[in-house]
Amino acid sequence: MYRKKTKLIWRIFPSFLFITLLSLTVEAWYSTSYFKSFFLETAEQELMVRASLMQDQLAHALSVDGFSPQQVDALCKNMGEKIQTRITVILHSGEVIGDSFARVETMENHRERPEIKTAFSGKKGMAVRYSPTLDKKMMYIALPIDQSRFDPVVVRTAISISHIDAKVEAMRNSIALVLVLTTMAAALASLYVSRRITRPVEKMRQGAQAFSKGNLTNRLSYPDTIELFQLAEAMNFMASELNKKIMDVRNRSRELEAVHTSMEEGVIAINGQEQIITVNKAAAKIFDFPPETLKTKHVLEVARNYDLQVFIKKALATKDPVEDDIVIDADDRIVLNIHSTALYDAQDERMGTLIIFRDITRMRLLETMHKDFAANVSHELKTPLTTIKGFIETLLQMTAEDSDAPDHESSAQYRRFLDIIEKNVNRMVSLIDDLLALSRLERLKGTDIQFEPHPLAGLIQKVVRFCTDRAQSRGITMEVHCPDTITGMVDPTLMEQAVFNLVDNAIKYSGDGTCITINAEMKDGNIEIRIKDTGQGIDAAHLPKIFNRFYRVDKGRSRDQGGTGLGLAIVKHIVRYHNGRIEVDSRRGKGTCFTITIPGATEKETVSG
Repeated sequence: MYRKKTKLIWRIFPSFLFITLLSLTVEAWYSTSYFKSFFLETAEQELMVRASLMQDQLAHALSVDGFSPQQVDALCKNMGEKIQTRITVILHSGEVIGDSFARVETMENHRERPEIKTAFSGKKGMAVRYSPTLDKKMMYIALPIDQSRFDPVVVRTAISISHIDAKVEAMRNSIALVLVLTTMAAALASLYVSRRITRPVEKMRQGAQAFSKGNLTNRLSYPDTIELFQLAEAMNFMASELNKKIMDVRNRSRELEAVHTSMEEGVIAINGQEQIITVNKAAAKIFDFPPETLKTKHVLEVARNYDLQVFIKKALATKDPVEDDIVIDADDRIVLNIHSTALYDAQDERMGTLIIFRDITRMRLLETMHKDFAANVSHELKTPLTTIKGFIETLLQMTAEDSDAPDHESSAQYRRFLDIIEKNVNRMVSLIDDLLALSRLERLKGTDIQFEPHPLAGLIQKVVRFCTDRAQSRGITMEVHCPDTITGMVDPTLMEQAVFNLVDNAIKYSGDGTCITINAEMKDGNIEIRIKDTGQGIDAAHLPKIFNRFYRVDKGRSRDQGGTGLGLAIVKHIVRYHNGRIEVDSRRGKGTCFTITIPGATEKETVSG
């Protein structure tokens, strides 16, 4: 519930005033109580002295023979007048036989008076009460009289204490007057002190308000008190540091805004509810919306694309970067490469995702044109090369038949030239075959791949049989370790080509008389196929590039061995279409090991296959 706020002075001033008033009130109450007690004690002591004197006189008088009650009453009146004290003598029966101020015949029995009862028990009796006889408030002191002729007798002295009450009341009135005057003086002093305390606080409040309005160059004045001085110093330092931070943030924000605006890539930041936090002009242009209208909108209100919806949900569900290509069918078909990065706040809490759009329409068009060109050129070149190869084989055959002619030396030279032409034609045919295979993989992107559960042991053995003759010609042995139970979801033709390319490379770059091992095993639900040789190996600098098309580690030797530079690129595409990965581990002089990892076939897939 909202409570009404008050100024600091109206909290300090009443507190000071209340403390002062309470202190003075307690002091006044204590003083009047003390003086009243003091007066009463003094009166009691005087009355006790008078009672003791009368006790001795009456004891002496009562011990004399022939002393009568009338004489006791006369003695009381005589002594009472002299010492201005009421003196009363009471017998054990409670009968009053002498009183200085009243007639004993009219007085009632005093046996039940508290001070009388105490005195008859042998102790001093004392009481303060109103006396109806004298119509005054009285203090009574009663003492027993020791004598043997009569029953026990008590003498009681009494004086009026009304004058004490009057004196105390007069003193209380004087103290009250002083209290009022002192309170007024204390109120003025409290108000002055409160203003002295709150005035610098009020100035600091005004300075803090200036800070809150953005005037961080303003500085607070320094009060006289050390606490407020330190507070003002701390607030001035805080304002200076805050001004520096804000300037740094503004400069950084302007830099980011400049970068953000000038970027060719589209940038959209969204929160966990898929609402747009910020967007740059490039992204707004892609979706054909003004940037200022996009903030706080749901991203799917702007880009109604199913692939983008799937991408955004995937990006928000993971902390890892996500990348994909999507197609937006607007007036013109747009291909976008999308990359996402998780966004975190100052507390490292996930607040959303940053999505970067890059228009790769032209790039994809050029790639398609390049692939179409390579495929068309390869196809057009293959036909004349096949014809040339046929004629070369015919000429070689004719040269062999004419080897017994007189111009044998000239015929041998013709044959050597034809062998060179045939070797280069075969190399060009292999290159074109690889280009066509790679082009088919890239153009179709694996859409025509028919996956089926296939035992890998038979597939590997088929590759080994195909390569055996070439390996044996160089004394190279091949060892295969693949259980018959290993079955993978593969396209047999493509996977056979991938394994063949790796084994063919191993034979090419292995020394004579070495051994090549081919291992296949299940590991964590995946199939790992390793082709390892003990050849010359590859330097670490070349490893990241060996899967690029036409890349050769040793260009001269590769050409001599008939390599096209496309084999590993084809392997990479085949493995990627099988949702797998290929890795290489090699050191110069220690051989090379290629590892293909693909998902294994499930039990259900195996049964259905």
